[in-house]
Amino acid sequence: MPEINGYAHVAITVSDLDASLAFYEKLFGAGPVGRIELDGLDRRLFSVGNGQILGVTAYTEGKAVAFDPTVPGLDHIGFAVSDRDAVVAWQEHASAAGIDSDLEEPDFGTTLMVKDPDGNQIEFFAAAPQS
Repeated sequence: MPEINGYAHVAITVSDLDASLAFYEKLFGAGPVGRIELDGLDRRLFSVGNGQILGVTAYTEGKAVAFDPTVPGLDHIGFAVSDRDAVVAWQEHASAAGIDSDLEEPDFGTTLMVKDPDGNQIEFFAAAPQS
């Protein structure tokens, strides 16, 4: 089987591009690094590190409904960070930016979940240290 070297990008669909751009600019501390405009599609590209891109997409056709992680499809996007302190730093950053977040510490690590205006879930995760 051919090798996979990692994720190049993830693209999510949003109902209100302006509201979502404002959210992601606050979350990532920077605006989009690119834009793709095609017939019926407007996508903004955010650099999330290590050459990876998050695409935030609005379509001119279709039905905009709020995200529901219980419906088949995407559950959440999880970003790996170095350790618990890095997750806490993301929590502090989100709070300072006015973004609600939920920090949890199950046995397997530390996780911080935020939701964009459509309810798309973004997670920052550090695995528990191995003993």
